[in-house]
Formats: sequence, C-alpha cells, structure tokens
Amino acid sequence: MRTFLAVEVPEAIRQVVYRFIQSQAKRGLPIKWVAFENLHITLKFLGEIDENMKTRMSPLVSGICRRYKPFRVRLRGLGCFPNPKNARVLWLGIDEGSQELCDIAGELEAELGSLGFRPEKRFHPHLTIGRIKKSCPVDDILQGNLSADVFAVDSVVLCSSILKPAGPVYEELERFAL
Repeated sequence: MRTFLAVEVPEAIRQVVYRFIQSQAKRGLPIKWVAFENLHITLKFLGEIDENMKTRMSPLVSGICRRYKPFRVRLRGLGCFPNPKNARVLWLGIDEGSQELCDIAGELEAELGSLGFRPEKRFHPHLTIGRIKKSCPVDDILQGNLSADVFAVDSVVLCSSILKPAGPVYEELERFAL
C-alpha cells in the first residue's frame, strides 16, 4: 500500500479552496489541480508499506497523537515549491495551527525513522492545490488572496493512495485521535 499521514480538511473549507482552483483551472495553464476530495494536509509521506509495517507503526502514531490536544488551523496565503521562477507545486499556506502541525510532523519523523522510514528534508505545513507539469508563470496566481475559516483538528489519518490514470484515489485506513 502506498500511504501517507495527513490532517483532513472539512468539506466546507475544501469548497472554498476548490472554488479558487476552478477559477484558476479555466486559464488553461499546464497545472494538474488537486481534486476536491483529495484536498488534505500531509504530515508524512510513508510510501509503500505492508500490513505488518502498518501494525508496527500504528502504536507509535497513536502515542504521538495522544500527546496533543485538538487545535485550530486556518489556511491563508498562496505559495509554491521550490520558488516562483521554477514552480513545481502550488500550495495554500497555514497561519494558525502551523506550529502544532510542525510539532506533530517532527515527532512522526523522529519516531517513524526508527522503523526505517526515509527522513524528509524539511516539513513546511501547507495544503497542495496544484502540480505544475511544465514551466509556466505563476506570479499572478500567487498574488491571489485566498483564505478560509478556522477549523478544528482532532485527529491524524493514515491514508492509502491508489494511483489511477485520472489521478490518485485516497482511502482512510486508520484514524488516530488527538
């Protein structure tokens, strides 16, 4: 199973984000926009795991999550990786709740490393909204003013990602309460 750990974004917030995505998609730029149902905040990409690894990692993830209280997140501001001149990923930033997401991601990184998961370079809390297929100007997209209401985060979700020609399909495998 190809997997990742994430924070779900409520449907009402995804609707706000998706309206922005639809307005930008009309421009016909070479950007693969994220589907409505796939909008989430990734904490850690795990890659391929089997049922045995899932069984071994679940108590670690659960233990980390239990150390945190539910918190609030607000999506605000647009950005890209690695930079506007060579943008490959467009994202919506996080102002409120950013530190909590960083703390949880840092603990996941440290503890899951003991099971052999590859370390990530650096965690930057964000919600991916598009992937750029070939170089195109994004300055005017980044000038957009996109923000959404605050929402509560009370769990982390382990998801599988099934790659299909139309795009990935995500399925919840397990939920870890904060």
